[in-house]
Amino acid sequence: MDQPPGPIITLTSDFGPGLFVGLMKGVILSLCPSARLVDLEHGIAAQDVRAGALALEAALGVFPAGTVHLAVVDPGVGTSRRGLALKALGQFWVGPDNGLFTPVWLADPQTQGWELTEPAYFRQPVSQTFHGRDVFAPVAARLATGLDPARLGPPLTGPVLLDWPRPYARGPELVGQVLGADCFGNLLTNLGRAQVEAFLAGRPALVRLAGLEVRGLSAAYGQAPSGVPLALFNSQQRLELALNQGDLRGHLGLEAAEVYGLEVTVGAGE
Repeated sequence: MDQPPGPIITLTSDFGPGLFVGLMKGVILSLCPSARLVDLEHGIAAQDVRAGALALEAALGVFPAGTVHLAVVDPGVGTSRRGLALKALGQFWVGPDNGLFTPVWLADPQTQGWELTEPAYFRQPVSQTFHGRDVFAPVAARLATGLDPARLGPPLTGPVLLDWPRPYARGPELVGQVLGADCFGNLLTNLGRAQVEAFLAGRPALVRLAGLEVRGLSAAYGQAPSGVPLALFNSQQRLELALNQGDLRGHLGLEAAEVYGLEVTVGAGE
């Protein structure tokens, strides 16, 4: 008789290609041998909590119920920052309480959280420099095997949340911000498709960013000539600015750390 598939555990970190991710996987598999491990993203810039939060936001609504998401972008490891486990959207989320899970809290008003205080569920001894291996990985594995999260510690109160900007109307324009850039140099904004389309009400778009003007919205990158900027809705249904077959961030002379918070506006073009 076929065995049912094992639980899914995703891993997100700023650890890059080194051995740290493999060590976390080893801990998980020692506690939950049937786990199906999915590497969501390990190329996040070191200590960039906001970029990690954006990666987790992209995972919302993609994985099946019961999935456990382990995320470690943790510049405060070994300090008084708390570890947490969340239950939201029918899934679990495990990692540091430093704003990394802001999109999860915002997506589900019924989110429940627990502070990780019970050492019986950690790998011992706990390193003060690698909670990903010694705290978060074993907790994720135990949740995947059915552990009641209430056994991990007391309910979490006052979670750390990042400033998560919301678009707003300013006269004839809808104003948003750039949240980050992807590996292609495309600039990702906080302007959702439904909001933009409702604001435009069928009118052609004029998108402005950092001295750049883009008229009209494309349905695909290839609708613009090579090397020409364009605006389109990406796979997350967010407005994105790109350079077809190029790097828009580099084209604008922006460093990766400079793109967050750039103002982007959408108005009606001629």
